[in-house]
Amino acid sequence: MSYSIREIGENIKNSPLFEGSVEYSVPLSDLTTMRVGGPAEIFIRPQNELSAAVAVSICKKLGVKVFILGGGSNVVVNDEGFSGAVIASRSMSGISLVPKVLDEYSTEDYPNAKEAVTVELTVLAGTQIQELNQWCERYGITGLETFAGLPGTVGGATYMNARCYETDFSSTIKAVKYIDIDAIPQRIESMSTYDINPDSFIKTYTMTEGSQDWGYKKSPFQKTRRFITEVIMELKALDPYICGGQTANPAIQDYIKQKNQARIQDRQDKGQFKAPSAGSVFKNNHSYGKPSGAIIDEVGLKGTKIGGAQVAPWHGNFVINTGTATAADIRQLVAFIREKVHENTGFNLEPEIIFV
Repeated sequence: MSYSIREIGENIKNSPLFEGSVEYSVPLSDLTTMRVGGPAEIFIRPQNELSAAVAVSICKKLGVKVFILGGGSNVVVNDEGFSGAVIASRSMSGISLVPKVLDEYSTEDYPNAKEAVTVELTVLAGTQIQELNQWCERYGITGLETFAGLPGTVGGATYMNARCYETDFSSTIKAVKYIDIDAIPQRIESMSTYDINPDSFIKTYTMTEGSQDWGYKKSPFQKTRRFITEVIMELKALDPYICGGQTANPAIQDYIKQKNQARIQDRQDKGQFKAPSAGSVFKNNHSYGKPSGAIIDEVGLKGTKIGGAQVAPWHGNFVINTGTATAADIRQLVAFIREKVHENTGFNLEPEIIFV
């Protein structure tokens, strides 16, 4: 039996376990930083893990393709759109804190810091990085300033193991909760909460020292059927009194804010926000000895255009939307860059953006 898109959407909305919204023909160009791409046939915003599991389960059972969308900062969607269901994590956001240990602490750029509390932050996957940085400013929590200005969500940064200023996002992570899609019970949408054992399909990945699961822009969630829902991070709070629920001393707030603003300003100076883009297009190969942007510059491709897509005149590893780009333009330009770099250097550039 075949089902229409609307019937599938209604099945999701009518499940007593589903909380969230279901929409149809939602333009994905509005939800990605590259600002290209057609609509999603079904666009689903679950509000919690169980709702996400219900939506995934119904789509899987009815043979509907599923794509998990975070902040859309590393994604280029086809001009025709996505034939299937896009499940967005953005409504699954929030931050909570548990204090652990009070220790002596010092840092050269803030001599007033004498002690700090090791804290465990639980951050839902749909939380924007910007929101997390601002929350850390308010509560005087240090350790994430390197990622200030990074677009996207915490779930996306974990999935990609985002790297900023030589620091991997995984360096802050203690554990990750995720939905094991293959373990979701059949017909979960018609079950009662009393009959469901969440531990059977909502699982936790715990970081272990020396694990080979993580690496340069590599995580154990890539190319798997795992839906990241929550990230547990270990950081330092410079004001012990925040553990009683109050915000940090204003001087500490200003210290964290200034560090965040310095990173954001550096990104602005490098032109990261001048035009719509998906950030760095290609991974760096550290064994080659040069960043991908430098290689592209040396081949003379800076400023090269195909349609409305252009290699940024100020950075070889950015492909920007000049205002009229299509996903097809971007694909062609990325392929052209790879071809010309290989012809001139023998080096194969590896894209890090995801084409959907």
